[in-house]
Amino acid sequence: MIDELVKAADAMRNADISAKDWHPKLKTLPKVTAKAPCIRIWLTGDGHIHDLELISSELAVQLRKYEPDLGRSLPGFNVRPLYRLVKTDDDIKKASKGKAGEKLKAEWTKEFLNTSADERANDDFWEKTRDGLRRCFGRVREDLEKYCNGRLREEETIHKFFEIARKMDVEQFQEEYSIKLQDKIVGGTLPVVLMCYFVTAEKKQKEDSDSREPVPKFSVFLDIKDYKKYPVAHPKTIERLNILLSGGETGQVSNFGDGDTDAYGMDTAALNEKFPEVTLPLLGGVKLRSQVKVVPAQSRYGFCEAQTFHVGAESRKRTKRALEWLKAPERDGETYGIAGDKELLFAYPSVLPNKKISLTKMFGAQQDDSYQKEDSFKRLAASVIEQLKGLGTENAKAELEIFSLRKMDKARTKVVYYRNVTVASLEQASTAWHRGCQNIPLLAVRDKNEKTGKSYPVEEQTVFPVKLYRYLNATWKHNGQRADTGKSKVKIFTPTDGLRLLLDRPNNALAAHMLSHFMQHAQGYFLTLCRGTGKNESTSLPDKEYYPGILGLLLFNLGNKKEDFMKESAFLLGRCLRIADEIHRLYCEVERKKKDGKPDIPPELCGSSLLVGMTEFPTMALDQLRIRSMPYIKWAQGGRDKEDKGGLVHYWMKHWSAIADQLHVLEWPKRLTPEERAQVFLGYLASFPKSEKSTTTDQTGSDNTTEQGEKNE
Repeated sequence: MIDELVKAADAMRNADISAKDWHPKLKTLPKVTAKAPCIRIWLTGDGHIHDLELISSELAVQLRKYEPDLGRSLPGFNVRPLYRLVKTDDDIKKASKGKAGEKLKAEWTKEFLNTSADERANDDFWEKTRDGLRRCFGRVREDLEKYCNGRLREEETIHKFFEIARKMDVEQFQEEYSIKLQDKIVGGTLPVVLMCYFVTAEKKQKEDSDSREPVPKFSVFLDIKDYKKYPVAHPKTIERLNILLSGGETGQVSNFGDGDTDAYGMDTAALNEKFPEVTLPLLGGVKLRSQVKVVPAQSRYGFCEAQTFHVGAESRKRTKRALEWLKAPERDGETYGIAGDKELLFAYPSVLPNKKISLTKMFGAQQDDSYQKEDSFKRLAASVIEQLKGLGTENAKAELEIFSLRKMDKARTKVVYYRNVTVASLEQASTAWHRGCQNIPLLAVRDKNEKTGKSYPVEEQTVFPVKLYRYLNATWKHNGQRADTGKSKVKIFTPTDGLRLLLDRPNNALAAHMLSHFMQHAQGYFLTLCRGTGKNESTSLPDKEYYPGILGLLLFNLGNKKEDFMKESAFLLGRCLRIADEIHRLYCEVERKKKDGKPDIPPELCGSSLLVGMTEFPTMALDQLRIRSMPYIKWAQGGRDKEDKGGLVHYWMKHWSAIADQLHVLEWPKRLTPEERAQVFLGYLASFPKSEKSTTTDQTGSDNTTEQGEKNE
């Protein structure tokens, strides 16, 4: 990760962009939510608790705490709920259900507070919190005072805070905190989760036997009532503390080898110090590099940690500032964005522009995932390329740095993807990507407006590269329901696989791998979509605007263009099944009617019922189609009254004859490849050329024959 961030730091320096350099031991507070509040504790001059209040999420993100060791910090630290209560499994389930559950927990808490103090003290759930507070009020405070020693004025907030913190007693703090918290909860100004934690007997036993078993914790921040200008919980005070810490830091200089510079030409101070940590959205705390002696692969040759790669204090500061600048909230969708589960994507031009450019949003990565209808891949890609070209020759020729970080486990974060591309190659790749998603014929797929009940043609959209994995991993049952629920989720593909397909050339092997799995996972989806299309109905399937286009994209990357595969046997076999369904449906609309006059259409028509067989053994499936469709073909060829469907029957029989003639001269494969299976589905879903004037519409009022068989680019 260091190499990628050094390049970002160089780009920032060249663009005269400066970022605040936070001391590595000055850590951000945990994210504030309704279930994880942050409490400000106001202290009097003699170290007693005066009041408690909630800290807003806006203020919390501006505050930091000095944390030399994990879980030991000041002026902010974490505490457990005061009490742990055992409930049954059924009670816990009830308490987890929305507002009703919160109301139930509030009732339990009030009942518990009405019990005697001796009964409440039976389960001492604050023992570990007290141990931590002794270190916070003791060693952590002493270390922090050493940094600030001799440089604080008596009237300063930080100086007064140290005076008060020396007077604090842990047992007294717990007692006063408990009393104040109870009053606030009864008064309804603080949430009950701060007071009581509800568990099953089994969970309680696990927590008692294993100290690593997770338990809820909440963030608190100490403040002083008697301050002059700014309280402790104020950005100005935190900034002052950062200056004191940075000015008091003395790194031990250690040199290795012949030179006195590190790998990036900077000084070699503090080589043996720990690397700084940066808190990232979604991923949490991330260290820029971590190599430890306990790992044999890193220590077997006698070189580990600082000896493996020399990175001095100045280089570490530069990389830390660069990562913090890239992940700033205001640059969401520009320099960074959430690519997927536990993965962040970063992208920036090596020559940083003055204007905002939605680079990561173009790839499909954005934290809040808020894409407007007009934010299509084609429009965003064109906008980004145009902006980069319009910034001058230097920017147009600059390379784009792209890398992705993924949380591998609780402790490790890894760079899983890195590429640098030119603006010209990105333009070429994005154009090819859009053309690939348009590599399908015009489809007859329809959707329904839930308010009006009217159906309308689905407009195909280009899938965003980092979102492609969602559709490739999704597995579907033959009834159109998702199969990957709960723990059965498939994780074959990752967000960066879409970027590899976009930017890496050649990518035939990756495209073939994707198509093979996609045809397995999404077969149920396409079967349901085809059944609905054949019956001229709108299915409840989601993302109909993306799924067919993904088939076209993967076929395009394998060299199968629509102008070629639409003439091949697999595509024509799919069209043959569709025509059989159209004739079967017309037969039902004329000959099979219910008492209310509506057509009695079976759940599966004769063509779509053979789709699975057609994707496996086309010769056998076509033979079965001949047998099943014979009554309907004879009906269509006969002279019986067809009500107002005569024109449509003639139209579909004409196409039946034309496709039969084409299939007669083509060679059929014995077994279909994944590419040919995709072509079968596209052939079924494709629309047909517009009919002659004599062709009429069906009883639903929508045309059975759509505009054309191919899409115009």
